[in-house]
Amino acid sequence: MTPKELMYMEDALGMEQQLETKCNDYASKVQDPNLQNTLRQFATQHQQHYSCLLKQLNQ
Repeated sequence: MTPKELMYMEDALGMEQQLETKCNDYASKVQDPNLQNTLRQFATQHQQHYSCLLKQLNQ
């Protein structure tokens, strides 16, 4: 992996972590159960994306 590709992966990992955190935070603040569920699903998706990216780095 080139240094530029590695920097991209590091940025992508950071963004996925940040998005997961924000979705969970917003889910804890809203009152609508449907919106809470949707935000938690988004958080789960971002966690899965993070894991997938990390797996690619460890190959």
